[in-house]
Amino acid sequence: MATDILKAFKPLFYPRSLAVIGASSDTTKFGNIILSALLEIGFEGQIYPVNTEGGEINGLKTYRSLEEIHGEVDFAVLTIPAPAVKSSLEECLRKGVRGVEILTSGFRETGTPEGRQLEEEIARFARRGIRILGPNCFGVYCPESGLTILPGQNFSRETGPVGFLSQSGGLCADLGQIAKGLGIRFSKMVSYGNGCDVAAGDLLEYFFADPKTRIIAGYLEGVDDGPRFLKILRENKGKKPVILWKAGLTETGSRAVMSHTGSLSGAAEVWSSGLKQAGVVQAGSAEEMIDVLYAFLYLPPNAGPRVALLGGGGAIGVAASDSLDRLGLSVPVLSPPILEKLRAVFPPVGNSLKNPVDLGNPMIPPPMLRKVMEAAGEDERIDTLIVIQILFYILYQVRHRLRMDHQPLSQFSFQPELLKTCREIREKYQKAIILVLPDIVTDGKMIDLEIEWRRERDHYQAAGFPVFKTLDRAAQALSHFVKYHQRLRAEGPSTSFAEA
Repeated sequence: MATDILKAFKPLFYPRSLAVIGASSDTTKFGNIILSALLEIGFEGQIYPVNTEGGEINGLKTYRSLEEIHGEVDFAVLTIPAPAVKSSLEECLRKGVRGVEILTSGFRETGTPEGRQLEEEIARFARRGIRILGPNCFGVYCPESGLTILPGQNFSRETGPVGFLSQSGGLCADLGQIAKGLGIRFSKMVSYGNGCDVAAGDLLEYFFADPKTRIIAGYLEGVDDGPRFLKILRENKGKKPVILWKAGLTETGSRAVMSHTGSLSGAAEVWSSGLKQAGVVQAGSAEEMIDVLYAFLYLPPNAGPRVALLGGGGAIGVAASDSLDRLGLSVPVLSPPILEKLRAVFPPVGNSLKNPVDLGNPMIPPPMLRKVMEAAGEDERIDTLIVIQILFYILYQVRHRLRMDHQPLSQFSFQPELLKTCREIREKYQKAIILVLPDIVTDGKMIDLEIEWRRERDHYQAAGFPVFKTLDRAAQALSHFVKYHQRLRAEGPSTSFAEA
């Protein structure tokens, strides 16, 4: 069955050729934006612009119709007005096109009888041998084949383990940009809009079957076939992590869903219960969903709930402990033998060593931090180390006091030595390490701090260490990750993400 599913979707993700119907030389129109995006990202196959005026667009010969194209066309992107879509689909069928994405809006989401009827009519074409994505969508991003969504010309061509489905094209556009800096890479990303044919259940089924997808994530507003969707989740529970943000769970949100994609959002209690039973990690915002995805990509399976908070200068303390406790994590007091070792090194004045370990100084030299990381690594009460560094704006001040404003901030950074320490502690104790590097400066004159922050984040990520901007975000992502793996171990699935 998995082979059949993969085969059915091949024209949507791996077309050998495609036509952009409604291609335009006007750079403000969808027909030009998507054509330019496909050219810039480097689509692997043949591209045929189609416009009734013919000529040339973006350096490519433009055809007046599909019939003028001599070669085969596997896939078509429709950027024409809604009333013209039906006749274009008829032409696609005659040409033997096997997959279509309709970027055009003006269908069910309008809330009008005419819009609903038009969508029902185009949906019937799917029963005649053509798969339809949309309408009212941004399309497909598949880095392996070079397909991309409407504004995705600079998305990464590096294939990764995340399969993402979304009713919102705008969220796909945002996520594709955000993901680049976080090291999140996709097998496929699909904006399916109204989902008149290919919809959430179909994509979920595909991602479970797709060997290139190891983590499934998505944004849902409404699901027309909720029982089937939940059934697919239950039948595949534990095989791959599924992270979903389900919107439209309030009365106001439900009204917004109807005007966006014309879907029915469903009752909050029903969805929350159904997703929980299916083992889905539920996020409540785009930021939370991205953070959880990030955690699943970077954290080892043995990352646990017993946390050592390590830092200085007021970054950690009672409030932080309360925050972790509410999320089902704990901050256990370090064991007596470990505490004795720390007390022999650090004076009692200005330091709090029990856990959280607060050394009272925001500029903790790596040799000092190594000692507390060694202690937390050695302590059997600790599963996960969270290291908090708040020194970025202090680096800026130090450089200024030394009258070396012309020098790059990297010259004053502890990052190389701290990264070396993190690697050695991880290797020695086999425990998860998370870094929190607050990015709190908003002064435009200090933009080089933002550049330095990203540079350091990139170095930590390249070594496999996740970096969060706040402790709350790190804790929330860790909590979701830990609870997912705790459920897997408790239920004993035949296949788990950790084993994949």
